[in-house]
Amino acid sequence: MELVNYIGPWLAVGLAGIGVAIGQGILAKKAVEVIGKRKEMMSFLLTVTILGIALVESAAIYGLIVAFQILGNADMTLTASIGAGLAIGLAGLGAWVGEWKLIAGAIWAMDKNPEMKWKIMTYMVLFIALVESAAIYGLVIAFNIIGSESFASEAFLGMGLAIGLAGLGVAIGEGILAEKALEMMGKREKMVSFFLTVTILGIALVESAAIYGLVVAFDILSKDLSLYAAAGAGAAIGFAGLGAGVGEGILVSGAMSAIARNPQIKGKILTFMVLFVALVEVTAIYGLIIAFQISGAESLDPLVALGAGL
Repeated sequence: MELVNYIGPWLAVGLAGIGVAIGQGILAKKAVEVIGKRKEMMSFLLTVTILGIALVESAAIYGLIVAFQILGNADMTLTASIGAGLAIGLAGLGAWVGEWKLIAGAIWAMDKNPEMKWKIMTYMVLFIALVESAAIYGLVIAFNIIGSESFASEAFLGMGLAIGLAGLGVAIGEGILAEKALEMMGKREKMVSFFLTVTILGIALVESAAIYGLVVAFDILSKDLSLYAAAGAGAAIGFAGLGAGVGEGILVSGAMSAIARNPQIKGKILTFMVLFVALVEVTAIYGLIIAFQISGAESLDPLVALGAGL
């Protein structure tokens, strides 16, 4: 393995690790602040914080596993190494942002409504599992690259960009909306079931951008594209999915705030939320269309392919 191939392990564990460590520090800070206000909840909040840190840690563990897999394969090429590293590194980076945000939201809700602490913790774990899917998508693509029968293809870089960038945006967006949902549950106990429904619906809608990235990554792999064509296709859906994921998460978060302020029109707000999410989703679909146009072209100048994706 050449010296430059160590870039992949650095990307895998470095990007995921930096995010996880910062996220764990932020959620622990929030927990300590609430413990200072509610000493009677010290034991419970300690349990929630340790559980939260353990769950967030998974993204760094994924990065560590991928890094060791890359280092243990002497046949890895530079593009394969970087592609695998980006796939889990960027997706893992997004997972930590989303997960620490929602855990911080759960701790805030427990502070506001201690009587609901067990319900809130249950929903917190559920939402973490849903956000975690973005990191798992990145892990799947990283393992597909590492387990390839041949590393002659230069398409691996595009695969990493496709799922890494899209997963980054989706995980952040899902964390933003889940954080708001938990906060609203703490304020509006009677609307917990409704907010749970809206949150699961919102996460399902936001998730589509990551699925687009996953589909494009497998499409790139199946067609054995050139470096520039694969990078162009990966960038097209990756950046578009990144924007759509974050944008949709912010949108759903705003809808929940509006519902909490005016529950009488919650049905209308929910309808408008779905409509606006569909409009934002168009951006990701544009990226998907261009990615397929690049991957399906029989003859395309490499720089044109890269430029089209960007």
